[in-house]
Amino acid sequence: MRRKWAVLSIAVLSLVGLSAAPAAASGGDFAPPGCFGERYGILFGQGVSVSCFPGAGYGYRVIAHCTTGSAFWFVVGRPVPYGFGPAVAECEGSLLAPVELVAYQVDEI
Repeated sequence: MRRKWAVLSIAVLSLVGLSAAPAAASGGDFAPPGCFGERYGILFGQGVSVSCFPGAGYGYRVIAHCTTGSAFWFVVGRPVPYGFGPAVAECEGSLLAPVELVAYQVDEI
């Protein structure tokens, strides 16, 4: 009987976790005015490339919000001075754990 209750409680907790995941992962893309980004696919993952027009600071960088299953982490791209190309951040995964790019944001430096 205890085994049945344990299985039932795990199933209910899993259902609650799955229903809460889309709400937590429904973040948006936060780019300041004058910036535009493009998402692209890589093998077992996704990436984002952001280009910005000159702003108030030295440059900018992109921060990708990555997820796979219940894991969530950030990938910070290298800083790019204004006018020298896009800032890039890639969420890389593996065959057994493909990664999804949930959202991204741009930080001006």
